[in-house]
Amino acid sequence: MNQSILTVGLLLSAFAIWFVGGLCKGETTIRKKTYARKNLFFRCLSALLFLVYLPCLISLEAVSEQIGLSGGANTPTITALTGILKWFTYFTLAGLMVEPFFKKQSLTDFTAFFAPVILLLNAIFLKPVATSIVGYTDYFDWRVVTYSICLALAFGIAGARLIEKIRQTDFSKIGVRIGKAGLWMLVYLPAFMPVYLPQLFFGIIGEETVDFTLTHRLLIYIGFAFPALAYIAFRKKSKDERLLFLILLSLSGFMQYFCYTAHRDPLTNLPLHLCNTAIVLMLFAYVFRLKSVFYFTYLVNVLGAFCAILLPNTSDVLTEAGVLGFWYNHTYAFALPILGVALGIFERPNIKLMYGAIAAFSVYVLSAAVLNGWLNNSPLNVNGEEVDYFFLYSDFFIDKFAWAVPLKYNSSFVWKFQIGDTMMTFYWLYNLVIWLAFIALMFAIWGIYGLLYRTSDAHKELAKRKVLMQVDHAQLLKELGGRSVKEPLHPEGASMIKIINFSKTYAGTDKKAVKNLNLEIHEGEVFGFIGHNGAGKSTTIKSLVGIQSITEGSIEVQGYDIARQPLQAKLNMGYVSDNHAVYENLTGREYISYVADLYMVSEKDKNERIQKYAKMFGLEKALDNEIKSYSHGMKQKTMVIGALIHNPKVWVLDEPLTGLDPTSSWQIKECMRQHADAGNIVFFSSHVIEVVEKVCDRIAIIADGTLQRVDRVEDIKKEGLSLEQLYLQYAQHPEAKLPSVSDEIASAQENV
Repeated sequence: MNQSILTVGLLLSAFAIWFVGGLCKGETTIRKKTYARKNLFFRCLSALLFLVYLPCLISLEAVSEQIGLSGGANTPTITALTGILKWFTYFTLAGLMVEPFFKKQSLTDFTAFFAPVILLLNAIFLKPVATSIVGYTDYFDWRVVTYSICLALAFGIAGARLIEKIRQTDFSKIGVRIGKAGLWMLVYLPAFMPVYLPQLFFGIIGEETVDFTLTHRLLIYIGFAFPALAYIAFRKKSKDERLLFLILLSLSGFMQYFCYTAHRDPLTNLPLHLCNTAIVLMLFAYVFRLKSVFYFTYLVNVLGAFCAILLPNTSDVLTEAGVLGFWYNHTYAFALPILGVALGIFERPNIKLMYGAIAAFSVYVLSAAVLNGWLNNSPLNVNGEEVDYFFLYSDFFIDKFAWAVPLKYNSSFVWKFQIGDTMMTFYWLYNLVIWLAFIALMFAIWGIYGLLYRTSDAHKELAKRKVLMQVDHAQLLKELGGRSVKEPLHPEGASMIKIINFSKTYAGTDKKAVKNLNLEIHEGEVFGFIGHNGAGKSTTIKSLVGIQSITEGSIEVQGYDIARQPLQAKLNMGYVSDNHAVYENLTGREYISYVADLYMVSEKDKNERIQKYAKMFGLEKALDNEIKSYSHGMKQKTMVIGALIHNPKVWVLDEPLTGLDPTSSWQIKECMRQHADAGNIVFFSSHVIEVVEKVCDRIAIIADGTLQRVDRVEDIKKEGLSLEQLYLQYAQHPEAKLPSVSDEIASAQENV
């Protein structure tokens, strides 16, 4: 029989090699034309290999029931060798099934250089391999014959790939390629380990994996960590490689389930339990890109697997095959659908798909209830096994939630009727409650998905910004021409604020809050920025101080670009916002000292300035009290001191006098004037016209996001115009934009 298998394998190999060799002859143009036929040939062989392997999957191997290396039909050494050989063979067959569908060098090299060796070892050790399958030596048992045909077909495919590689490979790099293929194999091997192997090698050891024992917790951690680690490892790979990863793991789950789990009480382990269903559905969803099937696994099976991981229905110990089969199954059912969306193979679902999943789940629950009611009392159930799809028939949930006992066993909630010789039994209220509870959990996990999506989007946005910042930093260094990044990008603007074509659009709207604003403010000025509520004052100021991004244009502070040199620009600014957001559990002195330390103010300067401003604003006695005990005016003055503690060249205030008493208002106005007279810039917004008129050197009026007018206050007064009238005119009719008073004077001088 060994000789027969080798002969068949060699004949298949010879045919495949002849076919591939024929395709590879001739000119390059001919090879290009025939590549598609060659690839189709290998794809057909791979599909055939999967179909031939299916009978092997649905037959229980004798070795899977063996505990320890002794006691089987083979010697302990041979048992160990065949166990490891079967492990490598499972992976080899999976690799051959998917290889023609992906352009992955390591996978192709594995099928060419490793697969033939592994398959040849199967032929050499066919006798112990056959014995491990059927429990005794019988080459003509249908299970051995089927397995042999599968090996022969696989050997033919692998042999053809080997010859193809020999003809095409640069042998100077063959060692590197074989090494990479070997590493690639080692990454995926754990997924294809037969679940009975630990039981075979080590016997029954460990503790039960339930009730949150240490082993149970470790398995939970692995189940939750696996998708996170897989995402990190594969998120930057090509889409083809990500899909290969998911298909290989789906195929692993499919093989693990049918190699062992499906054979334990076959009637109760049909792929009709929710997570068993997922194992079958996932493979076909990924292979054939079946969206509706995938979203059922994503929205329903993930939740079922999550519940099963937390509340497993297995009481076996760690090394038992049943336990490992359970954890392979449910870890895949939980992780692979999540990774399908996270890695971009399928799009994020919408609410319509959610409702579709609920409808499909409802059909599933109804079908499971019908099958449970029928099969538990049907003559088909010759062994009297309890059939319990989705735990609708047993006491699994009742054992964990005692309050549900009346829902199931109250005779009013049990529906029985006769169909032929079978008494159908339905616990209709109990099943209805389970259905409703699961749907409620589906909406809960829908919310969790939404949170994860937002987190993912934020992470991607940060990564995108980081890349853009790196590119922009490189451009900045180029523009600086060898100067330090601590120097202003535009030294000619070192004594001003310069706003150039600034526009701001907020997310979720196409309307610009500020449109194409141009403005220059020079040292020694108190500059007033006035406009009605919503005109764009605070938007401009928040972009000026770097709180929010700039949609278009640029803003420079003391020659520093606020978007590209934010740290240097902010070190030159002090900012008083329109709301006194301070750390209220700190004292006034602690808060001001904290701000001073942020700006790297020396201890001597800090203490001198705190003393100066505390006296100026009458806070000497209150400075060591907690800020939460302060009045509104005291909090505002504390913020003013914090903004001035580093003696900034630019002092920006947004509605600083709102809600202040006359004394506090006068103190802040005096401080603004003094700061500007010291050669600094004071830029503040307000809608209190009288204050602007008395304090400011120049003003700008903004309405509906557009700069309407820029004037010197004294020029307005010389012309006998009222600032209040101008403001009201633009606030009510912003479209009637007139030239500034300064422009009118210049025009008159030209005419003279």
